[in-house]
Amino acid sequence: MRKIHELLDDLDIQNINIRVNEENMTKEEKSRIIEQTLNKARLTNNKAKNKRFILPLAATLTLMLSFAVVFAQGGLSNIYNSIFGENIKYINDMGTVIDESYSENGIKFNVASMVGDENSFYIVFELIKENGDSFKESDYIYFEDFHLNFSGSGGYTWYEIEDDNENDNKATFILSGNTEKKTVGDKLTLQMKDFVEYNIKEYNNFDVYEFLSNNNEFINQDLEDNIQKLPIDINENASQEEIDKINEIYNQTPDKILPIKSSIFSIEEGNDEIYIDNIGFAEDKLCIRLAMTDSENYSFGDLLFVNKNNKEEKFCEYSFTEEKEEVEYLYYIFDIKDMEELKNYELKYNMINKINTIKGEWTVTFKADYKNTTDTIYVNKKVKIQDKRYTVKNIKLSPISLNVKLINNLLDYKEDANHDFFDEVSVVMKDGSLVEVSSRGSSTNSLTSTINLLFNQPIDIKQIDIVKIGDLEIQIDNK
Repeated sequence: MRKIHELLDDLDIQNINIRVNEENMTKEEKSRIIEQTLNKARLTNNKAKNKRFILPLAATLTLMLSFAVVFAQGGLSNIYNSIFGENIKYINDMGTVIDESYSENGIKFNVASMVGDENSFYIVFELIKENGDSFKESDYIYFEDFHLNFSGSGGYTWYEIEDDNENDNKATFILSGNTEKKTVGDKLTLQMKDFVEYNIKEYNNFDVYEFLSNNNEFINQDLEDNIQKLPIDINENASQEEIDKINEIYNQTPDKILPIKSSIFSIEEGNDEIYIDNIGFAEDKLCIRLAMTDSENYSFGDLLFVNKNNKEEKFCEYSFTEEKEEVEYLYYIFDIKDMEELKNYELKYNMINKINTIKGEWTVTFKADYKNTTDTIYVNKKVKIQDKRYTVKNIKLSPISLNVKLINNLLDYKEDANHDFFDEVSVVMKDGSLVEVSSRGSSTNSLTSTINLLFNQPIDIKQIDIVKIGDLEIQIDNK
């Protein structure tokens, strides 16, 4: 059975780290522009100025060697190695050291380096506490506002990574993205406003089986109607696939739930703000209701059951929240039908606590000044994708991405303005393996469409055999 979060992921991506810059993009395309992790769409627009700079040969060599030295002698090499492993060898000549920063309220916001091709890129940026305080207690950093300004349409995501020293005063992040227009040589701007540091603590201090064994009245309780199970209201323009997913979610939503009781177990010792309100079985599934009275400074992370014998994780199948009398309740449902099955599992969970808030606004503008190693292959062949006709104008290949430029068929566009490119493009290597993709993006207007794939790991483009686009296979000549 598919889990409820998988069904919801198919309908919409809700990741706090997504920003989308769009041009006539459909709702489906905006949802799919980056997979992963990856919440709030924002329009941005940055008109890049086209300038040329003539550098002396010695200065040019210094710029090129500085990035090579970074990879060879440590420092940022550890960051890229942690992301790409041995595949880092395919991008050694695709990067540049940036080292542009801005300081405010004791925090230096530094854009350290960048790796990219014509349309896709990775940016390493850092937060540095100038008083020397450590980020050691910060397990997660949340930006109240964060966006990358660039020209055209595209999307990006970012996440924190480990740096060389977890006890130092620096937090390091990697941002990956792609754009429909050329990025290399353009000026980009990273902006952030206010950030919050959170600490995540893990627990397994509540024995559910022991508690229910000693409190039989919780095992079979008088259940209440689930007032959150409302009649289905489906948009008349929804596709059959969307209708099927909505119906599946509705069918998994319980009709009966546990009643609200009172605090039976404090999640964290000395903290009365978060507690287990009720626990028991409903509709042949184990259910747990948590309660929070201070959601500003505390929140709940993962809640799962682990098999005592093989450590298999048992995630919740469904969860929802409700608020009553300034108390937020979180209701979890597990596919554990009775006490006999429950005795094989132990409960593990984690708590997220706010530990520090830093106010300020930081802006860094920098140039994507790296070597463009993208190969452009002109195709000019017809293709059919999801019953629509296109002409593949060209494809652009690099070790980190694939970009496809399409010319729309105007007759098809008039009949249906939606373009569905999801999973319609793939790269096959000479050994028959498919290149894994970390993100997919697309943008379209009345005349053209663009598809962009960011690879999970850099690849050797000399080993590419075929690029598949809809019903078209393009043989890659690597001689």
